[in-house]
Amino acid sequence: MFVTLVTGASSGIGRSLARRLAKQGDFIVALARRMDLLQSLVAEIQAAGGRALALQCDVTDRDQVLRACAEAVRSAGPIDRLVANAGGGERMKVNDFNAGGVAQMLAVNVTGTANCIEAVLPSMLARGHGHVVIMGSLAAWRGIPGAAGYSAAKAALGTLAEGLRVDLRPRGIDVTLLLPGFVATRERKRRRPFEVPLEAATERMTTAILARRRVYAFPFPLVVTATLLRWMPDWLYDRTAQRFLGQR
Repeated sequence: MFVTLVTGASSGIGRSLARRLAKQGDFIVALARRMDLLQSLVAEIQAAGGRALALQCDVTDRDQVLRACAEAVRSAGPIDRLVANAGGGERMKVNDFNAGGVAQMLAVNVTGTANCIEAVLPSMLARGHGHVVIMGSLAAWRGIPGAAGYSAAKAALGTLAEGLRVDLRPRGIDVTLLLPGFVATRERKRRRPFEVPLEAATERMTTAILARRRVYAFPFPLVVTATLLRWMPDWLYDRTAQRFLGQR
């Protein structure tokens, strides 16, 4: 039995990934703060013939994470794969810039991911195999106007994933960094550039997870755009970002 722990599993990308990985035969341990939504996910997975367990947990609380993972091991067995999906953030205009908002984005994206890795890694190291999947973003490749805190949080996850990948690969543990562009997780009046529908996005992510890709960035047109922006000289990026990405 392959046990996969998915954080932020109550809705959006996490919920869709949990369903897809359950269809591949994984026993899903679903973590999130909203227990009612987790229970409906478990019922959905079980109705489709899969296996799942719901555990309420705030990933920013280290003690809660450690307790939840201990319960997961007691109920389902050692965790083979962590999908550290919990994260996100809101745009923050410079007039509204505040340290608390940035700290919250860092807490849920970076500290939350680190808490989960700490909880599952010792067992993976002891057994000599495992898989850690980290949800990054193409927004990590440059500081995005109006989303500096979010870009910083996702950039931190990217370097965290890279360092761990080098350390863990010789120990039999793979690390996958997912770098999606815009994913349509809710209804919007205006579509964003190269936005990918939720189910199409998680289908791509699931393929990358099962293949244990080191890094998977998509969609291609936005990857090309982000790559060009990434390697632009700072003076040119500043002008380009101000014109096309700057706050109105």
